[in-house]
Amino acid sequence: MSKAQLYLSPRPAFTGISGIFENSHFVFFGVPYDRSSTYKAGSRFGPGAIRDVSANLELYSVRSDVDLEKVPVHDMGDIDTVEDMNVTLTRITSVWSELVAAGKIPIMAGGEHTITKAAIDALPTDLGLVSFDAHLDLRDEFLGEKLMHATFMRRIAERIGPAHVMEVGIRAFSKPELDYCKRSGVEMITPQEIRRNSVEKTAQRIRAFLSRFGHSYVTVDIDVLDPAFAPGVGNPEPDGISTDELLTLVQASMVKHIIGLDAVEVSPGLDSGQTAAACAKVIFEEIAALSVRGLQR
Repeated sequence: MSKAQLYLSPRPAFTGISGIFENSHFVFFGVPYDRSSTYKAGSRFGPGAIRDVSANLELYSVRSDVDLEKVPVHDMGDIDTVEDMNVTLTRITSVWSELVAAGKIPIMAGGEHTITKAAIDALPTDLGLVSFDAHLDLRDEFLGEKLMHATFMRRIAERIGPAHVMEVGIRAFSKPELDYCKRSGVEMITPQEIRRNSVEKTAQRIRAFLSRFGHSYVTVDIDVLDPAFAPGVGNPEPDGISTDELLTLVQASMVKHIIGLDAVEVSPGLDSGQTAAACAKVIFEEIAALSVRGLQR
């Protein structure tokens, strides 16, 4: 048993069928953690809800014309989290390090968005990060904390470089966060820009951004969707993008040198299941698009 496996507990499989690890290029795992949530907690139940709905969605991708029943995805289970955030994040980093070293594309389901920081800590710095989110999460400190859900992207930008970060769907931030973007080089795309310039041109901009780096990572905070499409989130923010816009832009982001993916912030206790369904669909379309375009990094 590897060190990373010591931190994982088995769960019902994503899509209902877990592929054999050795035969699966994609490896799914959950992180049921929401310790730093400051409004409505509950995203710790997200991985279970995403698994449940994924086993009851059809697996054919109309967008990519791919039968996902033919694409093996191994489900490693959930990371055993603890109250101490640093210990939990260290466990996440260990799992990511082992999976990337094994040539897998990890797919992490949260849980709160802070867990993305632990994934990035395991990856090369020649990395382009696209984050779909309602919030910038670029505060230097919040409620006396340097690392939590409102500050984690600032810590990521400090590690890989602000010019390596693009945030899409953004409509909620403080003035200091906006000032940081302007002076540091973090790219920000608002829903208004997407509608004004078209989804197709936004997709081209995302692909051009990712082409500058040797590796790419895509993280989806499901609150990037307007609450009309995804009400089950801890920090809902009106005036968001639609499910179609998100899926189109995510599909465009699936370039050949993707090194990892995550989807976070589903709080299933706050709706009747539609947010978990949207999140599972995002993951399905990511896998389908990568399967069409080739898996080499």
